[in-house]
Amino acid sequence: MVVMLLTTVDPSATEFVTEVVPQILLIGGAVVVAMGLAFAVTCWLVVRRIRRSGVVQRGVRKGSMAVRSVAADDAGRKLARLRMQLERSSEATVRSLAAADAQGRPLGDLPAVAANLARAERALDEQLHLAQREPNPQLRKTLVPGLAGQVERLSGLSAELRQSLLQNGHTVSTSQIERVSTHLAMEVDALRTWNTAYGSRQLP
Repeated sequence: MVVMLLTTVDPSATEFVTEVVPQILLIGGAVVVAMGLAFAVTCWLVVRRIRRSGVVQRGVRKGSMAVRSVAADDAGRKLARLRMQLERSSEATVRSLAAADAQGRPLGDLPAVAANLARAERALDEQLHLAQREPNPQLRKTLVPGLAGQVERLSGLSAELRQSLLQNGHTVSTSQIERVSTHLAMEVDALRTWNTAYGSRQLP
């Protein structure tokens, strides 16, 4: 009986099983592989964009500084807070300049002064970061006062620049803006010179 059933199988069905089904499986596998590759490429592009995003990087840096400001030793906490103070001051200056420019106010040399100030802030932030990573607790403690003084001075110059921008929205004349720009430029140059001459001596 079994032999009779086998001999009566439709040849077209056998052909379907031996030829069509493997093709279907092959096509299905290729589709699955293509979808997997597309998903992997999409994930890679998203991760790459996130890593390159300045907003994300700043958020990560702020989060790291916030954690260190409460999790480290006393000197480490102070250094983290100094970095946060410097970051907030820098961002406030950028916002003030952007707002003044959008409103069409005369800015004089303030944008150039702000750019020099930003470079000095970045250099100081690098020093603060190095001090944070210093493994010797006593050396970290020794570095804090000098770095704190530099942060206060840079923050003060940034505040002075922002004040000039705010006053510029009211009754400040062009000559007054130029005087402020000159004064700030001299202060920033002096600070950068001091930082170049003495800052490197503080950090081994």
